[in-house]
Amino acid sequence: MIIAKIKPLEEVHAMIKPFKRVLNVGCAGCTAVCLAGGQKEVETLNTKLELSFKDMRPSPLIEGFTVERQCEPQFLDALDTMVEEYDALLSMACGAGIQFLAERFPDMKVFPAVNT
Repeated sequence: MIIAKIKPLEEVHAMIKPFKRVLNVGCAGCTAVCLAGGQKEVETLNTKLELSFKDMRPSPLIEGFTVERQCEPQFLDALDTMVEEYDALLSMACGAGIQFLAERFPDMKVFPAVNT
């Protein structure tokens, strides 16, 4: 079992600030169990990020999507047609999930939103 904690908001904000469209990818596996990366946490982090960008014009578009497990390639299939719409990916998975995401989409910037 992986234990994860969401990074400080300021750190995540700084990582994605240069991008116009960001997809926050959650994981319904281990990080969801420890309340750091499931769909609810994706939505909560997205809301906090949107508020943190409220004075920036234009502010980045931040959307969310949660896969069953980022550490298993077959669960990333759902993202294949989605990622081309974004400038960067934010991952709420463990280190293995983030690595799989980065390998699957090598031309995309992938940033970790959690510490494991």
